Amino acid sequence: MDLHAELRRVLEGPLPGAVSEDFLQRFTFTADDPRSVIALARDALATVLDAGLVWPDLAQWRDRLPERFVAACAPERDAAAGQEDAARSGATAPGGQHEQPVDAAWELSGWLHWFDPDGDGESRGWQWWDAGLDGPSGGWIDVQVEGHPFPSGSLEWLLRASGACDIDG
Repeated sequence: MDLHAELRRVLEGPLPGAVSEDFLQRFTFTADDPRSVIALARDALATVLDAGLVWPDLAQWRDRLPERFVAACAPERDAAAGQEDAARSGATAPGGQHEQPVDAAWELSGWLHWFDPDGDGESRGWQWWDAGLDGPSGGWIDVQVEGHPFPSGSLEWLLRASGACDIDG
């Protein structure tokens, strides 16, 4: 994954005439203010893509990420509770990360895991390509994917925590 190119696309969009080397998958959504959804999603994603040389701890992420995004995340639970839930459901993602129910809020640490170079950062499965508006109450996000299926939960949480509803990908 080329995180520098992805960060540039998050901040500026793709270069004119750029063509993805991989497949593009479009996610559509509705929102009261789709422009603010895209802006907040871009802000949160740009922050994690520009983490620096040392991956910050959770307290540092809480300070760095947009307050509205952090506030949308579920409260952190202790590791024992997370392991009990995973054992009960038997559903884990690559790296042992518990799969979130579609409608459930994600813990910030669970979302960050998908970007952590020591976690699932290399196997996230998608990279931001472009975004735009689809009328007064709709928007879309195009992501570059290597194939289908791909783990889209971290993208869907990014959108929901940013205010998106009715996400369809």
